[in-house]
Amino acid sequence: MLLVNAERKEFNLEEINRGTLIYAKHKSWPKGQTGIVTDASGDMVRVQYLPSIQNVLNHFFISAIEAEAGEWEVRYSGDLENIVSFPEKKPEPGGEDTEKPEERSDDSNGFKRTVV
Repeated sequence: MLLVNAERKEFNLEEINRGTLIYAKHKSWPKGQTGIVTDASGDMVRVQYLPSIQNVLNHFFISAIEAEAGEWEVRYSGDLENIVSFPEKKPEPGGEDTEKPEERSDDSNGFKRTVV
């Protein structure tokens, strides 16, 4: 048979869908790119981004197969309150992560900034 049933990893469309803000870096790129998800399916995510020329829109595609193989580093958020990283960072062996981010208060506007 040309096609067979096989289990495979797919994107969770409840977490990442159209309008999700995303930062992605392929292992072959020197730096990552920010953008907005314009289309998502189980096996592919399309991200629209603005290049340095402001009158042009570009896209890149993230394949679920490539993400599973570790070729992509991705951070995304649907609400900018909860930012999810992929792949998830695993805790170091030997206990909890003891280094905590430092919080500073900016007197000019009252916002707290987290410094990692």
